[in-house]
Amino acid sequence: MENQIEKDMISIFTQSVSSNFEDVKYSEEKINNLYNDSNKEEYIRILLKLIMYPYNENNENKNVYDSTLNRNVKVSMLISIKNFIKKSIHSNLENMELSTDMCIFIKHICLHVLLDINNEDIKSLQKYFFEILVNLLEFNICDDYDYLLFYIIILYINDYNYIDLVHIFNNEEKKKNQDAFKIIECIMLYIQNKEIFQNINQHNFFMEYNKILQNLETIKNIIINRNNSLNDDIINYINNTKRIYKSGDKYNLFMLNDALLYNISPEGGVPTLNNHNNNHNHNQNNNNNNNNNNNGNYYDNLSGVTTTNFDFRGKGTISKDYNNNIKSIDTNTLFHNNIMNIFSNMDCNHFKKKYIALKIIRKIIKKYKNNDYVSKYDLKIILTHIEYPVTLYFIYLFNKLNEYTNYINLKLNTSTNNFNTSNNNMINDELNICFYNMNSILMNMHVFLKIFYNINMIDLPEYYEDNFDIFFNIFYTLLLYDEDILNNYYNHLHLIKTVLKGSAVAPAGALNNMNRSMSIMSTIHNNNNNNNNNNNNNNNNNNNNNNNNNMKNTFGNSNVTLNDLLKCKEHFNQNLIKCKIMIIDVIKILSENYQDESKIYVIKLICSLIQILYKEKDKILLCHNYNCLSSSIKLIHHMNLEKNDLNPYKDKEFVEKVIERVLNHIRLKNIDIDEIIEADLEYFRHDLNNVNSFSIRSTSIYFLKTLCNNYFHLCFPILECKILTKDALLTLSSDGMDITNKSSGSILNMSNLNNTVSINKNDPCYEACNVEYKVQLIACLNHSNLTQNFYEHMIKDLMNQFLVTIKMKYNNMDVLCYNMENYNFESPQMNTSNNNNMINMNNNMNNNMNNNKCVWLRDDDMFNTPNCIYLLSILKYLLNNRNICTTNNALDIFLFLHFLLYNEKIMIHNYACLCINRIFNQILNENIYKILLESNMVQRILNRLLFLLKYNVHNKILNEYILITILRIFLIFTYKISDFYVMVLLMIDNIIKLIINDSHNPLFNHYLFELLTIIISLIYKSQVQQHIQQIEDVIITTFSQILQIYIHDFIPYVFQILSIIVDNTYTIQKIHIKILNHLYEMDLWKSTIGNVNGIICVLKSYFKKYNIFNDIIKNNMQQLFNIYHYCLSNKKLYTDSFQIILSIFTYLPLDSYESFLKPLFVLLFTFLQHYKNDIIKIKVVHSLSVFILKTNVAVFITTLDTIQDGKK
Repeated sequence: MENQIEKDMISIFTQSVSSNFEDVKYSEEKINNLYNDSNKEEYIRILLKLIMYPYNENNENKNVYDSTLNRNVKVSMLISIKNFIKKSIHSNLENMELSTDMCIFIKHICLHVLLDINNEDIKSLQKYFFEILVNLLEFNICDDYDYLLFYIIILYINDYNYIDLVHIFNNEEKKKNQDAFKIIECIMLYIQNKEIFQNINQHNFFMEYNKILQNLETIKNIIINRNNSLNDDIINYINNTKRIYKSGDKYNLFMLNDALLYNISPEGGVPTLNNHNNNHNHNQNNNNNNNNNNNGNYYDNLSGVTTTNFDFRGKGTISKDYNNNIKSIDTNTLFHNNIMNIFSNMDCNHFKKKYIALKIIRKIIKKYKNNDYVSKYDLKIILTHIEYPVTLYFIYLFNKLNEYTNYINLKLNTSTNNFNTSNNNMINDELNICFYNMNSILMNMHVFLKIFYNINMIDLPEYYEDNFDIFFNIFYTLLLYDEDILNNYYNHLHLIKTVLKGSAVAPAGALNNMNRSMSIMSTIHNNNNNNNNNNNNNNNNNNNNNNNNNMKNTFGNSNVTLNDLLKCKEHFNQNLIKCKIMIIDVIKILSENYQDESKIYVIKLICSLIQILYKEKDKILLCHNYNCLSSSIKLIHHMNLEKNDLNPYKDKEFVEKVIERVLNHIRLKNIDIDEIIEADLEYFRHDLNNVNSFSIRSTSIYFLKTLCNNYFHLCFPILECKILTKDALLTLSSDGMDITNKSSGSILNMSNLNNTVSINKNDPCYEACNVEYKVQLIACLNHSNLTQNFYEHMIKDLMNQFLVTIKMKYNNMDVLCYNMENYNFESPQMNTSNNNNMINMNNNMNNNMNNNKCVWLRDDDMFNTPNCIYLLSILKYLLNNRNICTTNNALDIFLFLHFLLYNEKIMIHNYACLCINRIFNQILNENIYKILLESNMVQRILNRLLFLLKYNVHNKILNEYILITILRIFLIFTYKISDFYVMVLLMIDNIIKLIINDSHNPLFNHYLFELLTIIISLIYKSQVQQHIQQIEDVIITTFSQILQIYIHDFIPYVFQILSIIVDNTYTIQKIHIKILNHLYEMDLWKSTIGNVNGIICVLKSYFKKYNIFNDIIKNNMQQLFNIYHYCLSNKKLYTDSFQIILSIFTYLPLDSYESFLKPLFVLLFTFLQHYKNDIIKIKVVHSLSVFILKTNVAVFITTLDTIQDGKK
C-alpha cells in the first residue's frame, strides 16, 4: 500500500514542477488535499523518506526513485512541508496542529541533514531543511525536551570521538540515575543514525533508512516519557542534565582538541579522531601522501609544545571549571621550534560545521524575547547545556584568532618573496589556510555574541556575570583589533594575483606552485565550476584569455578559485565589523539593564569605544558605537560614578577632544545637503529619531546631547564658544587623538581620518549650514538664556524675513492650492492640465489662479537650497524650544508653519507638522487658543493636514506624523471644531478601505484608529443622532469587511472601537445583535490569533449591557462555555481563556450561569492537575477569588460539595 502511495506522491510532485500549467494546477489541488487529510503526518513521513533518497542522475535506474526524484521534485516537496508547518504554527485550528511525535521526527531529520549528510544531492537542499527547523524551533516548547542541545554540544561542538564518549558515559554515577541513563541511550541512538546518514547511498538506502526510523521511534518514546515525568520538576531536570556533562563536580564531557583540527594522531599518518569530513579528506589523500612520513613524527614532536595551561584573559569561574578540557597546539611555538607543515592536513571544514551547530543554538534561543516565567524557565534548562561548553568554545576561538594572526605575520616576516622555492610553497599553503580559518572563526564568534546578547536581553545568567572579567577583556581586544595588522598578508595575496595576471611571462614553475598553494583549499566551498573546467581543456593561444582563465579557473585539483580567496578577504572585513557591532550592542544592553553588575567593566571600555570613532569608517558600526557611548554615559550618571577615577569624562581635555571628533560628524557636508533636499519619509524618520537611526550624524547628535546633559559644566564653554563664533562651521578640529587609556596627556597623536569640512565659505549654502550647525549645538546644550538670545538675534530675524514674503505673496492659500473640497482624489489627472501638478509662483502669479491650482507651491527663489536649510534650521529650533511661542508671536509662528505645509520637501512639511504638534503638546495661555481660533488659523491648518493625509494615502504614502498632528488638534480643540467630526469620520473610513490590503505602517494604523476612536467618542458625546447614525451605517459596515477578510493588523482596533460603540448603545438594533451573534461563532475564535482579548473586550461591553441583551446572552451561555473549553485546551490561548470566565463572574448575574458552575469547576480543577506550572495556578486562584468576591462564598462551597458528592 505504501509503495503505491509513494508512487502517487511522486507523480503529484513531479507534476508540480511541470512546464504544463494544467499539470501544475492539478497538483496544487492534490497537495492541498494531502495536508487536509487526517493521515497528513504519515504523508509527511513518506515525503521525507523520498527527499532523503540519495538521487544522482548517473545512478542506475533500479526503481522509480532513480528516474523521478530529481532536485526540483524534492524542492517542491520540501516547500510544501515548510508551508504546512508555517500554517500549523500560525493557526489555532486543531486539524492543523502537528503532534509532538511529528515535531521530534522532523527536527531530528533536519539536524542530520544540516550536520551529517555527505550526499551532494541532499546537501543542496539544506537551505529548506534549515527553514523548516527554524519554524519548528519557533513553534515548539523548550527545545531541550527534544534533546537537540545534547546532540549539538556533545557531538558537533565537542571534539571527543565516540569511543571517548562511551568511556565517559560508562560511569556508575550516570548509570544509577534512570533519567541520565535514558539520555545516554538517546545520544547513542542518535550517533548510530549520524553514522548511517554519513554513509547512506543508493545501494543501502532502504535497509539503512528503516534502521533510522527504528532508532527515531525509540528516541521519541524516551523524550516523551521524560517530558511527562519531569515537566514540573525543574531542579531535578537541571541536575540530571548536569549529570551528563559532569562526573562528580568536574566537567569532563566537553573537549576541544587541536589534534582533530590538524588531523594528527599518535599512530602517524593523517587519520581523524572523529569522522567529520571523510569524503572531503579523501580527496586530499593523494596530495598529502608525500608528507605522511613527516607527519608520523608530529605527535612526538608536538608533545613538548601542546598547551596544557589554557589562556584565560582575566579572572572567572570558567577557569576553575576548566580541567584541561582544551588540548591546544600553539602554532607560534611550533614556528619557533622549527616544526613545519602543521597545516598540511588541516580540516578546513572544522569550524564551518561548528558554525552551523552554533546557528541552530542561536535559533533555539532567539524565540525567547520577553522576561516572563516561561522564558526564564526554558533558559535555565538551555543554559545548563551551553553556559560552560559554549563559553569555553568562544574563549578558544578568540585565542585561535590571535594565534593565527600572529602566525601569519611571523611567516611573512621571516620568508622570502621567491615563489619558486619549495619552502615558500608550503608557506603559501599555510597562510591561505590560516586566513580562511580566521574568517570561519569570526563567523563562529559572531554567532556566539548573538547568543550572548539574546540571553542577556532576558536575564543576566550568574555564570556570565561570574566571568565578566574574561568577557570584557576579550571585548576590549576585539574592539581594538585592527585589520591593518594583516596588511602584509593582503599584499601577499595581491602579489599572487599580479603574478597570475602576468602568467604569460611568469615561469611555468611559478604558476604550478601557485596552483598547488591553492589546492589545500579544496574543502572550503562547493562551487560548481564545470564551465570553467571545460574552458581549461580548450586550446587558446590568446594571452588575455589565458590571464582570465588563471583568475577564474580552478587551481590544480581544487574547486576554489583565487577570486574565492579574495572574496574571503572581503568577508573577513565584514565579519570583523559584525563582531564589533555585536560587542557594542552587548555592552549597551549590559549598561542599560545590568548597571550594578557591569559598571566597572563598561567604564573601562569607554576609551576603546571612543577610539572606534577615529579608527573605523563603517557607517553601521559608528552608529551602534555612538548609541552605546550614550548608554555608558547614562550608566555612569545613574550609578553616581562621575567622580570615579576610572571615569574618563572627568578630564576636560578628553571631553574637548571627544567633542571635536563628534562635531566633525555633526557638521553638514555636501552629501548631507543632497540627502536633505531629496529626502523621503524614511530619511525623515531617521533624522528625527536620533537614537534609533542608522545615520552617523543623527546618532552623534544624540550622543552629544547625552554628554551635555551629564557634563554640562565641561561642554558648555566649548560649545558656547562655537555658537558665538561667526564662522563656527570653519572651526578647525584637532588632528585627532590616541585614547588607548583615559589619560588626556596621550590623546593628541592619532591621525584624524576624513576630518575635512566639505562646506567652505565660498559655498552658497555656507551661511545656512552655519546656522543649522549652531541650532544643533544649542539643542544639545539646552541652555535657556543661550537659547533665548539665539532666538532674538538669529531665528526671529530669519523667520520675519520669510513672513514678509508670505504675507505679501501668499495671503490666501486656498486660492492658490487645492483643498478637500476641490481636489479629485480618485482621478488626479483631471485636476489640472499642468502635468507636474505644480505652479511656479514667480510667473503670471495673478493670471487664472482659479483655473491653475496646485498641490504644492514651487517658488524657486523662496525654496532654493540655502533657504531650505534655513527653514529646516528654524523648524528644528522651534521643535526643541516650543515654549518660545507666546501671545505676542503665536499667530506669526503658526502662519509660518501653515505656509510650510505647502512646501513639497518631505523634511520641511513634516517638521512643520511636528512643530505644530509639539507646540500644542504643552500648557499654553488660553489667549493663544483664542487667537488661533478667531483668526481661523486652526481650521486652515487642519484643512491642509486633512488634505495632505488623504493625498498621501492615495499616493500610497502612510505618513504617521500628519496623523498625530491632526490627532493633537482634536485633543486640544475638541468641541471648537465639531464641524469636522463627520468629515473626518468618513475620510478615515475611506482611508481604511484604501489601505485594507496594504497596511504596511503599524504606527500609522495605530494613530489612524486612535483618531477614529476619539472622533467616535466625540460624536457620541455630541448626541447628534444623525452623526451617530453615520457610525452605525458606515463604520460598522467597514468593520464587518475587516472581520470577514481578517486583516490581522486592524482587528485589535476594530474590537476596541466596537466595544465603545456597544458601551454607548441604549437600544437594541439589528446591527448590535448581528455583532453579538458573530462573537459566539467558534470559527472566529479559531481563526483569531493573538486577538482573543479583543473579542473578550467586546463581550465585556455586551455583558455590561446585560439588561438590554440578556436574552441573547442567556441563550448563548452554553456556546460561550464551549468556546472557553476550546480556548483552555488550546496551548496558544489557554492563558487568555481565563479572561472569559473573569468577565462572566464580574459582569453577569449569578442566575445567568449558575447551572454551568459545576462542569466549569470540574474543568478548572482537571486542567490544574494536568498543567502544574505557576502561571496556571495563579490564573485559577484569581478566577475563583473573583467569583467568591462577586457572589458569595456559600455558593462556592455548595458547588464544591456537589462535585464531591458526585464523585462518591
